[in-house]
Amino acid sequence: MGGSQAVTKLFDLRDLPPGGSLRFPLPPTRGPFGPLALEGFANRAPDGTVRAWVNVCPHRAQPVDVGDGRLFNSLGELECHAHGARFDPSSGLCVGGPCPNTSLQPLSIAEHDGTIWLE
Repeated sequence: MGGSQAVTKLFDLRDLPPGGSLRFPLPPTRGPFGPLALEGFANRAPDGTVRAWVNVCPHRAQPVDVGDGRLFNSLGELECHAHGARFDPSSGLCVGGPCPNTSLQPLSIAEHDGTIWLE
């Protein structure tokens, strides 16, 4: 984490086991009516790769895990449980449901000394 780039600690890697996912708050951003609080989520592939996304479905602009809090379906895809939009967990690209030609918004993250940072 060098230079003058702002970074925000998201979570400790030990809190995200391989095959798991977790949610975390994002720094407030400017919305059309003032500060907007967003949430992100991360998943860790069995090989240890960590990916993070803004927790907003591009189909309806609501949390991907709305309802029961699950992020994955039985096929291992990320799935918005509101309307069935499905996303590839390695790229965030829509692979089915009401989300053609869209993807989840990725977050730029880095791991340093067992901590995941938003860059």
